[in-house]
Amino acid sequence: MISLQRLGRALGLAGPAFLAACAGQPESRGEGAGFLAGIFHGLTAWIALLASIFMPVRPYAFPNAGFWYDAGFITGFSASIVFLVVISIARIGGFITGGH
Repeated sequence: MISLQRLGRALGLAGPAFLAACAGQPESRGEGAGFLAGIFHGLTAWIALLASIFMPVRPYAFPNAGFWYDAGFITGFSASIVFLVVISIARIGGFITGGH
């Protein structure tokens, strides 16, 4: 027999799941952003995320060219993370070794 706590938890999670299934995007009209735009948007996603707090900025373009835009966005975003990690390692390494 199912406990009331588990049933309540399941119903609490089912509502948002059903509402999320109804979400949709408007239809694409014409050519959208492609691979190179995806790379640029991926590289600047951190800046766009911070700017979206104060302005109506979206880090992800719509309409876009589908798979190729997504591939460019992931490539650019991954490159930005690698760049931030490399900069952080250099700063932390210099701080720990005392500049030696």
